[in-house]
Amino acid sequence: MKTSFASAALVAMSVLVAAPQLPAQATPVPARGTVSGRLFDGQTQEPIPHSYVVVLRASDGRFMKAVETDAQGRFRAAGLPLGRYTVRTTVLGYHGIRTAVALHSARPQQALGTVVMVPLGMQVARADKQAWASRSKAVAAVEPRRPAVRVGS
Repeated sequence: MKTSFASAALVAMSVLVAAPQLPAQATPVPARGTVSGRLFDGQTQEPIPHSYVVVLRASDGRFMKAVETDAQGRFRAAGLPLGRYTVRTTVLGYHGIRTAVALHSARPQQALGTVVMVPLGMQVARADKQAWASRSKAVAAVEPRRPAVRVGS
């Protein structure tokens, strides 16, 4: 009886010691994703700080997360379950932007890049309110205002 207890304890100890040396099985990929980007003013090319970006589930519009931009206009919504989302930027004084995003296991992180917000007062020649551009490129074609004045002689 003493030998069977001693041998069982010896086997248990050897399993505990050998367990870290066993090959590790593949750990499952986390089912969470991240959406990130930066908000810029389309007219002044300055970052838009302290504004909110809202992430909604695409299937039913359910609120998932809201994040605030930092002083450089950067935002990062982390910890989102994998799936399809709509990212909304609603900044007072700017045209709103809605973007569809898909987070899946092959690509759990989506970087939207620089999101350029077009001010409401800015005359845009093109109907495209979504001005996705890098900071150095032109944001929107601005149409100059020409008053219609007839001069009689």
